[in-house]
Amino acid sequence: MKVRRRVIVIAALFLGVVVYATTVLPTSQLLNVIATKHRDTAELHQLQTANANLTKKVAQLNSPQWIRQIARNDFGMYPTGSTPYQILPSSPLYQAPTPKS
Repeated sequence: MKVRRRVIVIAALFLGVVVYATTVLPTSQLLNVIATKHRDTAELHQLQTANANLTKKVAQLNSPQWIRQIARNDFGMYPTGSTPYQILPSSPLYQAPTPKS
């Protein structure tokens, strides 16, 4: 009788281990995979947004208007045939003429 009870307990434990291994372990792995997928999806969305912004910036930097503006503002370059003017601040000693009535 004791042997039979021991066999039943061992069989029940074995069955419990099999049920645990086939249901609980894959479930936790599945939940981890789902969490990883959501995290990766959020990161992918951020990267796609950043990529779109950088693509717009590259297009802007490659435009002729932007290149002309940088050449003019940063390097003092002007198109051939144009006359650049530099307006200087007025002198503190300058007295504006008074209007004659």
